[in-house]
Amino acid sequence: KARMYPFGAASPARRSGQTAMFTVVDGLARLLAPILSVTMDELWRGLPGPREASVHMALFPRDLEGLKDDDLVDRWARLGAVRDVVNVALEQKRQDKTITGNLSAAVELQAAGATLELLQRYDASLPMLFGVSAVRVTAGGSEDTPVVVVTRADGTKCERCWRVVPEVSAAAGREGLCPRCVEALAEAVSL
Repeated sequence: KARMYPFGAASPARRSGQTAMFTVVDGLARLLAPILSVTMDELWRGLPGPREASVHMALFPRDLEGLKDDDLVDRWARLGAVRDVVNVALEQKRQDKTITGNLSAAVELQAAGATLELLQRYDASLPMLFGVSAVRVTAGGSEDTPVVVVTRADGTKCERCWRVVPEVSAAAGREGLCPRCVEALAEAVSL
């Protein structure tokens, strides 16, 4: 969801998300067809692209080993564990009224070793993964569990995506929008 709404239609991040969703829906339609025959057939007819007239004439997915990446699964499992720690810290700050919601938060992660390297590798994706406005990764803490410091994000709330950003646009027709949203809307107009 976080990739579908704020990014423009031609954005690589959005297209990647759409491709993943299409692959999952296509496979689930085939796999669930014996159980939910009418529903999956209706879904099948709504999917884009050339395909069999009925999901019941389609083969089950094959050659899925090529889609498997154990290293990627491991990295995202580790990122998911960090997200769980961040979510606990966010909930504590929400309960003590430091933040009103995740997008009003900025998160600092202090980590060491392999965890620090992992967080630095995915630095650009962390705000979206945690559902916060900003994330800063610094060295410190332990390798096992990062230290999480949650503060109120500084800046102005974007009227479109609700992230708190350092500045928003004052341009006519784009007032109150963050640079990412301005770019996405400009892309939508050019399509």
